Amino acid sequence: MSLTFRSTAHSEIGLVRKNNQDSAYVSADMIVVADGMGGAAAGDLASAVAVATVGELDADLADRLAAASEKRPDAAPRDLPEGERGDLLAVLADGLDRANRSIADLVASDKSRDGMGTTLCGFVLHDDGAALVNIGDSRAYLLRDGVLMRASRDHSWVQTLVDSGRITEEEALEHPHRSLILRVLNGKPHHDPDLDFVELQPGDRLLVCSDGLCGLVTDAQIAPKAALEDREVAVASLVDLAHEAGGYDNITIILTDVVEGEPTDGVQILGSARTQLVPRNEPTTRIPLLRNAALWTLSPEDERYALAPRRGSRLGLKVLVGVLLPLLVLAGGGFGWYSYTQTRYYIGPNAAESAKGSTVAVFRGVPDTILGRPLSQAVADDGTLLSDLPPLYREKVSSLITVDNLSAGQTRLAELKVIAARCVAQRAARARATEAPVTPSPTPTTPATPVVTTETPGVSPAPDTSPAATTTMSVTPSPTPTEPSAPEDC
Repeated sequence: MSLTFRSTAHSEIGLVRKNNQDSAYVSADMIVVADGMGGAAAGDLASAVAVATVGELDADLADRLAAASEKRPDAAPRDLPEGERGDLLAVLADGLDRANRSIADLVASDKSRDGMGTTLCGFVLHDDGAALVNIGDSRAYLLRDGVLMRASRDHSWVQTLVDSGRITEEEALEHPHRSLILRVLNGKPHHDPDLDFVELQPGDRLLVCSDGLCGLVTDAQIAPKAALEDREVAVASLVDLAHEAGGYDNITIILTDVVEGEPTDGVQILGSARTQLVPRNEPTTRIPLLRNAALWTLSPEDERYALAPRRGSRLGLKVLVGVLLPLLVLAGGGFGWYSYTQTRYYIGPNAAESAKGSTVAVFRGVPDTILGRPLSQAVADDGTLLSDLPPLYREKVSSLITVDNLSAGQTRLAELKVIAARCVAQRAARARATEAPVTPSPTPTTPATPVVTTETPGVSPAPDTSPAATTTMSVTPSPTPTEPSAPEDC
């Protein structure tokens, strides 16, 4: 008996964001989550386009597989395995390429959308397993026999730090650059998705989610909630977990049981894909397939003779393939990555703008350098001194604050300016209040000069009615400093 999916899905704005840029597609054979980015640059549209394009494959997958078995799509990586599984991965690669070209068309038609992009992660069921597709930092898990395992690998800056042992998984959740994604569908040429095949068995459970969940909590926290028998309860518990961690991002979760039987689930569309009007025209933008060039491999024979001293044009061809092509690939990939970094924004200290100290500024790019050249530059600075901010906010700015775009950065900059002005006024008021009052030194009373009397017989001396001499000391208590009671206090 064939395998099928039984799924429970949920998508919401979260506790902080103003709109939902996540999208999801759920059927008996396909579960996919896309997390849009770009804010005003239409990240919600990007995720909707990706989900709609990949979802179209679900309707006629058999026909597409048959066509792929005869001729593999041009967009398919050349190192995919042969057979039906390879054909399935080729069809998915072609779907992602179509989605990427659709995004390129949308950007070309409206330059305000420049910077839009989306992740995409999910499973497509096929026979006794499922194709896994992933690009970005949405995440796929496999739960088997009570053990939760990651099925996908995040394409993020912090994941490279984790892989190299520089930070832990827990530290990655708090890293200031955790939102920097290295691969994404954004209409640019360089977009290498991970394509793989996962063996499945009845009783397995799959979890696909946006980083509104996995970007806020650890796998150890997710595992017991995802393992709850009732899927509805499990999904609600996972949402609660994200809320307890702050709910800072959109939250999209698909929890799926792999079972034997006939398909029963219909199609569900969630998030922005449910409300966005997605263009249905054929993508027209032609994008150089640099992503596929990175996957090109020379045969052992070609590698052996690539630099061999041959005569004629074939030598030139081998040199071109063996030497120049890798250089072009590296240059193209580097340019694609650099172009992507210039769509990112953050708030941090700007040491170049004031002799009084660092100011607070909005930067475009990423806080890193290549060959000594910075990959970011200040694009907005209103002169707010870093030292004028309360300690908590100074620390946040020094650790860098990620923002979606320049407009969001400028809004945040204005808020910080108000907080800094309030802090300066608070410090001045406290300084005036803690100035010690001038208290005169106590003056001792001079003791009375004794009077010598001569006793006269029969006459008693008159009693001394003058009060006794006393010395009075005035003690002024030292002022007690006031401790900050709120983040805005200084």
